[in-house]
Order: sequence, then C-alpha cells, then structure tokens
Amino acid sequence: MQLPDLNPDMITDLVTRQIVIPLLNLIEAQAADITALRAENQQLRDEVARLKGGSGKPDVPFNVSQPALWRFLRDVGVQIGTETVARMLLDPDGVWAGEAAAVHQTGLATGSWVATDQTSTRVDRQNEVGHVVGNAWFTSYHTRPGGTRQDVLAVLWGQEVCYRLNDEELAWLQAGCMPQALLRRVCTVLPHDTDMTAAEFLQHLTTVGIALNRQQQQVEDAPAVAAYHAQTQVPVLGGLLRGDASVSDRLTATHALCDVHDRRYYAKLSPRVPHHQAELTAFGTRSWAFYCDLLASQRAPAAAEQVRLEEAFDALVDDTTGYVAWDDQISRTTNKCVQWLAVLDDSDIPLYHNTMELAARRRMRKRDASFGPQSRNRARAWDSLPTLAVTAAKLGVGFFHSLRDRMVTSATTPPLAERVAQRAGVAVPSAT
Repeated sequence: MQLPDLNPDMITDLVTRQIVIPLLNLIEAQAADITALRAENQQLRDEVARLKGGSGKPDVPFNVSQPALWRFLRDVGVQIGTETVARMLLDPDGVWAGEAAAVHQTGLATGSWVATDQTSTRVDRQNEVGHVVGNAWFTSYHTRPGGTRQDVLAVLWGQEVCYRLNDEELAWLQAGCMPQALLRRVCTVLPHDTDMTAAEFLQHLTTVGIALNRQQQQVEDAPAVAAYHAQTQVPVLGGLLRGDASVSDRLTATHALCDVHDRRYYAKLSPRVPHHQAELTAFGTRSWAFYCDLLASQRAPAAAEQVRLEEAFDALVDDTTGYVAWDDQISRTTNKCVQWLAVLDDSDIPLYHNTMELAARRRMRKRDASFGPQSRNRARAWDSLPTLAVTAAKLGVGFFHSLRDRMVTSATTPPLAERVAQRAGVAVPSAT
C-alpha cells in the first residue's frame, strides 16, 4: 500500500498537525516492528529446519584449511607430515604466539593511534570476546573474557592491567556520581602513587568491607587507566578510533568515532512515510557532503577550516523533524560531537575504521564455520596465526612463503615484527 506524500509542515491547522505527527510516527514504529518480527521469525524457521536434520554448518570460506596448508608446504619444498602441520597450527610451544605478541608490541609503537573493534567468540562453550587492534602497519587479534573498558585497556597495554591511585584517578572519580563517603574510604585504604596487581587492589578494598557493584565500575576502571598512563614500559597511545562504544572513553587523550559507523545508524532507518523518506534522503546528501569536507580538511588542515567544519556540523544536526526515530538518532550524534570531530584535532587519525571491521569479520567467518575454539590453546592459535596473516598482507608479504622461510631459514629470515618496524621507520621494542 502506497502512503500519500503528506508533509505535516504544510498543515496550517495546529490541532490537526499535532494529531497527524504522532500518527505518522506510529506508522513508522509499527513498520519497524513488523520488519524485526519477520526477520526473527525467519531465524526461528531456519533453526527449526536445522534441528530437524536440515542444513548444518554454513559452507563459509576462511583463511585456509589444514590440508591446503600441508599441500602448499610440500609444494614449496618443505618435507612435513600432516600431523606435524596440525601440531604447528595448534602452536604447543608458543612459537607463533610469541611472534604475534612481538608484532602487536611493535605495532603499538608505530604511531600515536590505533583502531579497534570487537566480535563475540565462544571458547570451550563459554562466551568471550575477540578484540582486533591495528593501524596502517599491523593488525592483531586477542581473545579475552569480555569487552569491558579494562579488557580493551589490557589489549592496548599488551598485558593484564594493574591499578594506581593518583591525582588523575581522583579527578575522574570526583567528577563522577560516586558517593563521597565511598570515595573517602577508597582514598583512605589505597596506597597513593603505587602500582597494585588486581589481587592486591581487591584485597585493599576487602579489608575495609568495600564490595563494588556494577554501578561502581569506575572505581576499578579509573585506577587501571591511571596506571596505564603513568607507566613508561610501553608507549601510551594518544588516539583511539572505533565505533560508538563508551568503553573506549578516557583510555587515550583522543577518542575518535568512525564517521561511516555513525552514518550506518541512519541507513538502518527505513521510513514508510514519503515525507520522512524525502527528508532522510536530503539529510544523507548533506551528511555525505560534510564527510567529503572533513576528508579534504585532513589532507590540508587549517585553523579557519576547522572552525567552519565545526559550524557545519552544528548546522547538520540542528534539526527537529518530528520523525521520532530520526530525531533520537540525531540527538545521539549530537551528544557525541566531541568524538565525531576529534579528527579535526589530529589529522593522523582516519575518518573510518573499516580495516578493523574487516578484520573482525574474518574472525566472524571462521567462528561461523567452526563455532569457536574448544580450548584455551586453540584460542591462542585463533589469535596468533590471523595476526601474522593479516599483518603480512598489510606489508605486502606472502604469508605462506614467510611461514616457510621462518621454518626453514629462520636464522636469516627476519620476524614479521622487524618488517613492521622497518616499514614504519621505528625501532623494534625490547621484550617486556
């Protein structure tokens, strides 16, 4: 059924207009619910068919099968058996894991920023999170128990987090909504300017009967971030680029959000009212023009242009349409204006993190094909080999040939971390 092209702004009678606008929003809400229910119904039908003996795991291509790797190694002159290939992929001695860790550590030192993303990963029937992090020179994978701020921080740090009470943490906690009585107890029990392990930190709190709940997560997050910023063993990143996720706030001086990621929220809107469709199309045109201006400003940054773009952003989101779903999304965009415009202050940070999303999809395809690693050792292999493969591709290095060279002529073949450092023009960090 084709709805009439009705523009509420053209209705002169105020009472009628106030009646029509909610009705149009009701049509949009019901249409969105119907679409979601249809998708859910189809998923349930597919699951029922699978339980009845229908199609099983999807035939999804991913990196490479074990037999294909064995054939390749044999073809290039490596005399190796299939069982040896299986053991090599599981990496029982941690050789590939060590090389992947070196790639990650070196990659973090190649610039002032990295991009990150996450996707779910099921390890031994337990739900965990696969983290990807990288920049122009490297990409690394990390499977962790969750996707919290401290999990992201551990990936950026390259180790499990520790905790420190200092002025930075106190300023964060005082600016929050923490009860002053609790803040005083925390300040009393924790040593000042002293690093603490997780066990030591929790023991200090336990001695005075402090049991933190989910609403008081900042009591743990703030000292962890403060310890990361205070340490000098690894470079402290200046910028972080990712999608709209609050867990990345405060980890670095600059938290930039992906412009393309935000645009997708608007693309997900599927208005049925012709007037809403026309307005959304016009907004998309203006938004794309703004994106092109942002891109041009990064190539030739200028102070005057930064002011103009900030004003252009305000004009872009300074609009109330009456279409509730759209107005809500504009409000969310406006509330994150600092993160959306962070690229104006740091021209090195790109406007999008598509490479990290593609890396996360690589994990998703493997997960969909094999459901997930069945042990912690297999999860380690899921992290280390893709880290080496994707980083090699970024450097223009043949992954299989590099594996062969590392196995046959390791004394004369530089590790991938050295290639990353050479390409980026930095020194290889010493092992910590």
